[in-house]
Amino acid sequence: MRDYHRIWTGNALANLADGLAFVAVPLLATTVTDDPVKIAALAMSYSLPRLLSVLGVGVMVDSFDRRRILYWANIARALLFAGLTLLSLSGSTTFLALLVVNATLGVVETMADNAAVAIVQQAVPTKRLDRAHSQIAGTQIVVDEFIGPPLGGMTFALSAVAPTALISLAFLGAGLTFATIRGDYKPPPIAPDASRMRVAQQVVEGLRWTWHHGAARVLVLVGFLASIGYMIPFSYLVLYAQGTLGLPPLGYGLLLSVSALGGLLGSILAAPLRRRFGYENTIIGALLLGAAAFVTISMSGHPVLVGVALALYIAHAVIWNILASSVRQKITPPSLMGRVLSVSRLFSISGLIIGAGLGGVLARQLGYQQPFAIAGGLFLIAALAVLVTRRHFRDIT
Repeated sequence: MRDYHRIWTGNALANLADGLAFVAVPLLATTVTDDPVKIAALAMSYSLPRLLSVLGVGVMVDSFDRRRILYWANIARALLFAGLTLLSLSGSTTFLALLVVNATLGVVETMADNAAVAIVQQAVPTKRLDRAHSQIAGTQIVVDEFIGPPLGGMTFALSAVAPTALISLAFLGAGLTFATIRGDYKPPPIAPDASRMRVAQQVVEGLRWTWHHGAARVLVLVGFLASIGYMIPFSYLVLYAQGTLGLPPLGYGLLLSVSALGGLLGSILAAPLRRRFGYENTIIGALLLGAAAFVTISMSGHPVLVGVALALYIAHAVIWNILASSVRQKITPPSLMGRVLSVSRLFSISGLIIGAGLGGVLARQLGYQQPFAIAGGLFLIAALAVLVTRRHFRDIT
């Protein structure tokens, strides 16, 4: 378990950098443009490369030492933000430079995220996966939601250079931590001639395995539906908070902080609930909780009730993510982990893009509250999908 603790520490440092970047990059963008279309394009420059690269990244994670991928991915991100810091110091920051940084970050982060999940499967005994994912998720919420964003805003207020320099140092620390992991984390090929397979053949192998395995197929479907449901209201949540709830910027920040508290609760409850009720029942219950939370918001405009409902929604999301990660790692051969995870993320990222588009259209046509009910309906459909296919999960312990 020594390697696991180093993996946990490296993830925590990388999550701190992510939390800082979540605030710092958009703020830096506002120093070079006030065009809302460009700001939206900045977000797209991060998501689109992830979508286009995710399947190829899966092949990479299944072909090379995952420890080395984590090391180089974090060192690359450290160098990327060091370069951005130098641009800021020289007053040469441009919007094009930020687009390039975000696009590169999207690809490299996809590599790091896939390798980080895959390496846990090898470093942690199967019976401890639930607990390991709960610890990682809980730490991520604290660092990424409570520490990183406020620290990013505070340091940016002092200097536009400070947060990017801090991000670079955090990624450097993560990379050096991953470098201390001992052992070879390159997965063995599933067949003697697997190493000679073309990239396209390896991608198809991951797609085929996922499609033919019942539980893996259900996880992909549920992840796709949940991503659409999540992004429908969250794509315009700031407008809902201002227009319907009447919250000022500080109130909106507090609303997000309250929802993050639900994530902490979910990270604590996921493993005990799974032991008591099993994977399928706990996942069904979590999805029903997400549906109920969004339906509640669709019928209420009271900030306190909405805050509680959002906290319960995030609690459901964390429980679902922890259990889905554990199930996927328990059923997937180590040599296929990167590709199977990439298939799942391909559909999840696609769902986020679809949900964002739907969210804007629905909010314009129906107002800010009704789309929450539609999103809740998608979570109900996802719960029913697990219910009718629960036989696929019964033998997973």
